[in-house]
Amino acid sequence: MIHLVKVADVLATNIGVRAPAAIDTNDKNATNYWAYRLNVSPQDLADAIAKVGPSVAAIRRHLNT
Repeated sequence: MIHLVKVADVLATNIGVRAPAAIDTNDKNATNYWAYRLNVSPQDLADAIAKVGPSVAAIRRHLNT
């Protein structure tokens, strides 16, 4: 069965949704997502996490992105 909803209702539920401030290093999908978003290899991302921690802001500063 198809349930129709208003577009405004769908958009209202996603307002304020943000990416997490830290990368979950135990979640391979999360690390692959952030490697893609930061335009680095998963290994380069892992190296950056090892140096500065899982904070996305710290990793961005470290990678200069």
